[in-house]
Amino acid sequence: MSSQPGEAPRVVRFPLADLGEQLEAFAMRWPRAVADARGWVFHVAAEGARLRVPLAALRVCPGEAIGAYLARLQPVRERQVVLLLQAGAVAVGYWEGDELLAHKAMRKYVVRGHGKAQPAHLKTRGKSRYGSRLRLQNWKRLLAATNERLLADWERFGAPERIFYAAPVRGLGDLFAAEPPPPFARDAAELQRVPMHVHAPDFAELRRVRGWLRHGRLELPRA
Repeated sequence: MSSQPGEAPRVVRFPLADLGEQLEAFAMRWPRAVADARGWVFHVAAEGARLRVPLAALRVCPGEAIGAYLARLQPVRERQVVLLLQAGAVAVGYWEGDELLAHKAMRKYVVRGHGKAQPAHLKTRGKSRYGSRLRLQNWKRLLAATNERLLADWERFGAPERIFYAAPVRGLGDLFAAEPPPPFARDAAELQRVPMHVHAPDFAELRRVRGWLRHGRLELPRA
């Protein structure tokens, strides 16, 4: 029986380890469920049922039938990187399956007193004074240190299959323009944006984001 109009669905979060079981139960009830255009959610529009697959799981093909995905589902032990970048702070973690192989969090003074990042300020306000130049230099140093860390991880552990990132558009552009450049291309297939709000990067936030990536979400119509 479908939910009444305006009635909130029942929501259940589940870990990646339970994905197979959750998919099987969902497919038994809604065998015609298909993935959305982004390959994130299996849904049955008429019923209001949705299953968001953990983003750290095996990738879903847009429009894929739930039965086809189940048939090729396998445990994931990919090498995955999470990169969080904001003005003045970065956190990077390198995982293989559930194992955290390496991580690093760094901070630099690059934010003005009212909270605007110096690179963005310079774009709108023109020339800078000494404090502005210092903040800009620190930003460049932070980007260089980030890429050096990524290069070292690639050298030590190999190129990962997935790179989840959270960064403002300008910050990501600055990262690719830095010296040395990052060990992946701007249009790399393994790059995937983290679709959630991210707080100031540090080790705790890195773990929180990673945990979110490894959890799925069920939205079930109420009987």
